[in-house]
Amino acid sequence: MTTAIAILEALGSFAAGLAGRFGVFLVVALALSAPAFALAFLRQALERRRRPGALSVVAHVAPNHTWLERRSGGALRVGLDEIAQRILPSATAVELPARGMVVHRGDPVAVVRAGRHAVRIRSPIDGTIVAVNRRVRRNPSLVKGPSCDRGWLFVIAPADGRWRRLPAGARAEAFLLAERRRLARFVEDELGLAAADGGDLVAPAPALLGEEGWRKVVSAFLDLHHGACRPAPRAELAGPHPC
Repeated sequence: MTTAIAILEALGSFAAGLAGRFGVFLVVALALSAPAFALAFLRQALERRRRPGALSVVAHVAPNHTWLERRSGGALRVGLDEIAQRILPSATAVELPARGMVVHRGDPVAVVRAGRHAVRIRSPIDGTIVAVNRRVRRNPSLVKGPSCDRGWLFVIAPADGRWRRLPAGARAEAFLLAERRRLARFVEDELGLAAADGGDLVAPAPALLGEEGWRKVVSAFLDLHHGACRPAPRAELAGPHPC
């Protein structure tokens, strides 16, 4: 009996020592990994602040889902907003305008290719092209990234000040929110395809919608002639619509 008790005591001491060692190891591991977790959290927070939807804080948004950000000298940097990036399944090639090209609102000014699919990007305003982003020619995937510093398409010198009427700040956020809802309704109501989780469709790509359905989405949201667009319901849009 005494031997059994001694064995149990020995096992208990061993288990306690093992648990203590494991606890020390866990504490050390957490201490060492804490900076990495903090860095990852900070990086995610920064990315959320820099995501396309957040561009409206510093940029104007146009009905064809391009954003315009004022640069030094009064020229405007132009890129694709959150809705355009949702609709594009990928970006495999980018065709950009020539410097010095004079364009009018609604003129085709760039092309983003996704494999065999091509989407024309129309100028959101009247003006003259003064610079293009050569980086997106080399790496087209940048146009779908969260950074406005790398994924912009071209810079345009506006012909007049009418671009200031495009929504910015809270009005731009309201417009993008209404357009997210309109995109979900368009896909569900007109194409008969509901979001699997009952929420917004993340990426209405050709493989999901079919060729004809995807062309309808592109036509309704991106390939807008002369700035025309379908107005969103007033209940969903705070402030004047960009049309």
